[in-house]
Amino acid sequence: MKALVVGGSGAIGQAIVRELLDEGFEVIVTYHQTSLTSLQTTFQNEPVQFIQMDLTQTQDFDNVFAFINNVDVLVYVSGQSLYGMLQDMSDKAIQDNYMIHVYQLIKIAQHFLNQLIQSTRGRIVVISSIWGEMGASFETVYSTMKAAQIGFVKALSEEVALTPLTVNAIAPGIVASRMTDELNPDDLAEVLETIPQRRLVEAEEVAHACRYLISPKAKSVTGTVQRINGGWYR
Repeated sequence: MKALVVGGSGAIGQAIVRELLDEGFEVIVTYHQTSLTSLQTTFQNEPVQFIQMDLTQTQDFDNVFAFINNVDVLVYVSGQSLYGMLQDMSDKAIQDNYMIHVYQLIKIAQHFLNQLIQSTRGRIVVISSIWGEMGASFETVYSTMKAAQIGFVKALSEEVALTPLTVNAIAPGIVASRMTDELNPDDLAEVLETIPQRRLVEAEEVAHACRYLISPKAKSVTGTVQRINGGWYR
């Protein structure tokens, strides 16, 4: 079995790669700025291949993915936060956010769709965000792109419903990561006060949900948004 994890170098991506390896998958991981040496060390002696890719740029996927055949699972993790007031957003910031979250998701899914449909274990899992469902002030552009991902999942799941392929999204709340480690303790405490469980989501929790969605026992689960947010939004 073979899986492609787009944006598999971050905390969530690496946790998902681990789950896929545990399930016996050969995994291809795309990354951008993370050290390749670090990734190779992390997954040493594992059946993992790496492709460096800047998703803000148009790609020739026929060339980039030419060596990949018979993909069973596509997991789209790539994302980039964008904070600020809407009137302060530059054209480049908006375009980059669109390319990373929406355009490349559509194009990569389009590229592999025939392979995924032909697999009895065909799965697409998109890591969206809680903001894609409820929106966030000062993250209008980011929230819009994450909402678009959910719309893509719901529409494509209908389009391929008569095939073995399922298409689902996971919408995490705030996930513990290097980014949250850099938050001011007072700001973090203020955020935690708004979450019923008073805790951040762990990357492994998101990865576990992904593992469920790609399992044979989830073959009737499609077009869904799996919420992992500590009760923050129900």
